[in-house]
Amino acid sequence: MRISGVFSVYHADNPSFLNEALKSILRNQTRLLDQCVGVIEGEISLELTAVCDQFKEVKWLQMSQSNSFGLPRALNMAVNSCDGDIIMKIDTDDICAVNRVESTIAAFEKNPSLTIHGGQIQEFSNDFKRSFGIRSVPTRNLEIRNFSKFRNPFNGPTVAFKKEAFTGCGGFPQVGANEDYCLWSLFLVNGLDASNSSTIYAYMRGGEGLVVRRSSAATRKGEYEALKYLKEIDHLNYAQFIVHVLGKQVVRRLPVKWNSYIYSKLRRNRDQSIPQNLLSILQKIQNEN
Repeated sequence: MRISGVFSVYHADNPSFLNEALKSILRNQTRLLDQCVGVIEGEISLELTAVCDQFKEVKWLQMSQSNSFGLPRALNMAVNSCDGDIIMKIDTDDICAVNRVESTIAAFEKNPSLTIHGGQIQEFSNDFKRSFGIRSVPTRNLEIRNFSKFRNPFNGPTVAFKKEAFTGCGGFPQVGANEDYCLWSLFLVNGLDASNSSTIYAYMRGGEGLVVRRSSAATRKGEYEALKYLKEIDHLNYAQFIVHVLGKQVVRRLPVKWNSYIYSKLRRNRDQSIPQNLLSILQKIQNEN
């Protein structure tokens, strides 16, 4: 069973964050990826280019920014260029746990019918010196299906899926936001098997900066497109669609501090500790610089 990683880079990415993210998933794993494909969306800075040039193990692809659906288009291009049976989604500003690849492969090997698998995340400030808590998602198939009617049942930076199922479902839909939620929901609508590990697979840069990005007009528009898609594929009924639309459109317009407070309450475990595993990863990455 081969596993490939996919990600995209665009002009607003932070070079230092990208460097740390790629080192964590490509060079600090107990089991290495068999392949990794990165898509560069349009023009990027010299600093970002310098980081990309350091990772010769990545198969780099270039994409022109010819439409408003840059990320789903880039991810589809990356996945279609992979030869792995399992595709692992990589975020370019988060740190992966050292056993993410190994644990993911083990989950698919243990359950041959499994189609999509993820894990838990712990959110931090950009410097990883302050923890905002753990975003816990359900672990079992039925729980995931029920949870998905209300919120995304997977943590994006932790997800891997079978390429065959991805191709059969048509890939990431062309929406302006939440394209991952849409694809996972399509998997569920088609009755495909899902699971999440109870362990942390990624340490995510979150906090107020993340809330600000999610509150923009472009994100609100993209979220509405995603909710329309979820209704069109019958993942949400009309009443659920209306509740989602009203809830998200209202919350996204609240002051950032209010929005941050509401978002913090969605974390099931508000653990404020800094795990030793993360400190060890960061130290190793710093020593490699």
